[in-house]
Amino acid sequence: MIALAQAWRAGLTRRTQRAAMAREATRPAEAEPPEHHEFTVRELIRMAQSARAASESRG
Repeated sequence: MIALAQAWRAGLTRRTQRAAMAREATRPAEAEPPEHHEFTVRELIRMAQSARAASESRG
C-alpha cells in the first residue's frame, strides 16, 4: 500500500509539473503593461511636496 501511494504521488507530481510547464509555454513572453500607473509611496510623497511648494510660492 505504501508503494502504491508513493507511486500515485509521483505521478501526480509529474502531472502537476507538466501542467505548470504548459501554462508557462502559453503565457506571452512579455506581459502588457498595466493601463494605470500604481504610484509608490515615495512618488506620492514627492508629488505632495511638489504641490505644497507650488502653492506656497504662489501665496
